[in-house]
Amino acid sequence: MSAESERSADVIVVGGGPSGSTLAWALARKGVDVAVLERRRFPREKVCGDYVDPRGLEVLRAMGALDSLERSSPPRITRTATYVDWERRYDGPIPFYGESDHLEAHGYTIPRGQLDEAMLQAAARAGAKVDEQTTVLDAGATAGGVEVSAEHGGATVRYRARLLVGADGVNSVVAKSQGLDAADPARTVLARRAYAVIAAEESGQGTAEIFFDGSTFPGYAWMFPSGDGRVNLGVGLLAEARERFDVHLPALFDEFLAGLRLHHPRGAEIELVSKPIGGIVRTFGAAAANRFDGGVLIGDAGCFVDPMTGEGITPGMESALLAAPVLIAALEQGDFSASALAGYERAFHAYFDPSMVFLDFCAVMLRNRHLKRPWLRALARGCEIAQRDEDFARVSGSYFGGIELRPLDIIGQVWSHSLEDLLLAWRQVMPGAAAGGGGEGHGVTPSDLLDWPLALSRSLLSDPVWHVQWMRDMEQQWRTLLSTAAGAGSDPRGAGLLGEM
Repeated sequence: MSAESERSADVIVVGGGPSGSTLAWALARKGVDVAVLERRRFPREKVCGDYVDPRGLEVLRAMGALDSLERSSPPRITRTATYVDWERRYDGPIPFYGESDHLEAHGYTIPRGQLDEAMLQAAARAGAKVDEQTTVLDAGATAGGVEVSAEHGGATVRYRARLLVGADGVNSVVAKSQGLDAADPARTVLARRAYAVIAAEESGQGTAEIFFDGSTFPGYAWMFPSGDGRVNLGVGLLAEARERFDVHLPALFDEFLAGLRLHHPRGAEIELVSKPIGGIVRTFGAAAANRFDGGVLIGDAGCFVDPMTGEGITPGMESALLAAPVLIAALEQGDFSASALAGYERAFHAYFDPSMVFLDFCAVMLRNRHLKRPWLRALARGCEIAQRDEDFARVSGSYFGGIELRPLDIIGQVWSHSLEDLLLAWRQVMPGAAAGGGGEGHGVTPSDLLDWPLALSRSLLSDPVWHVQWMRDMEQQWRTLLSTAAGAGSDPRGAGLLGEM
């Protein structure tokens, strides 16, 4: 390498993706001298479902990035379809969109190459310094200051700052430098994604299609329209299940693609237009301390990813907006210790916990792959109810991508319908009960109910140590959920953060 050079800033943000760009924009617009170090040159490809929900669109609009992205006419995603074992169980409007006056009633599928470039440009327009093709080699942060060593164009560049932010993804160099690497296979999701062309939808509105079956459990597959007959399709699976059951993710993706061609109404002539590539995310439940002497972690580096959907774009933006005022206050006070940055941890727990703790509990329950058949039957039943009951769809369906979650309402609805199904199912074996007992569309039978204890027995016999630990994890998460829900009012994520800036 050639001779070293040195640069300085108030805040160094490592990583120029959605969370890093959002933070750089939020700081720069307040007059903070902020430098973004990005190891790639944008645009670049990124493994992702590419979906941006209405909360994310609100942030993009505030940053001044949405107008340019809309010029490429991304399809408005207003509908969803859910398949269970290749049978379409729900098909209709996304039930929880359009209920908020300050949010759009749709989402967009925006390829990450376009999205990330537009956001990084918005940060630069606000005054952030952006150094692309700059690979961070080492990061040292203390309460007294920050030093970062990076490689750029064959030369070593040393950066000095007062604060350091890790926005550099799941394999964060910053997190590792501070001993905060959150490697937990029970909360790590592996994904494989490709782009394809497919026959255009007949509807003028885009439909996000989700696929559940035994091969992807605990996980799912997706197909999201990207416009001009293109789709983003992929599979995601919990790393723990991949390791325990020796699942080969490329083979799983190939199986999903073959299933689309065989079963999907528009899938007969689907053709890939990109090579399938893999990626990793760590979900919110893996987050530990996201602050340290001299800085914080945001976005994927801080595990700000939805435990059920694996969606991290909007939570990453939100984590950045929560960090910005705390960092600005630290700069004003001249105190960069971890204790001075504790406000960030309090803020993200207050903002995310009312929804994410519930979602993490759901994800923990679904970790047991032996329960896939009864869970899939329960999901099919839930979709059947949602198709005819708008209130059930809006409230209970919100666990998978909802704008505002009310955990106790979801639990109440699910238990109510579960009790009804239990009573109707057992009527079928009681003397003198009417045949069928459940009425039109009721598909729960006594054998379905027996699937649960049988599946639990198989889990226990297969791996007693893992099974007992899983049960303990569920108990712990349930206690956490109850304590969180008891003190929570409405979901703060429903109101968003931009009104406070």
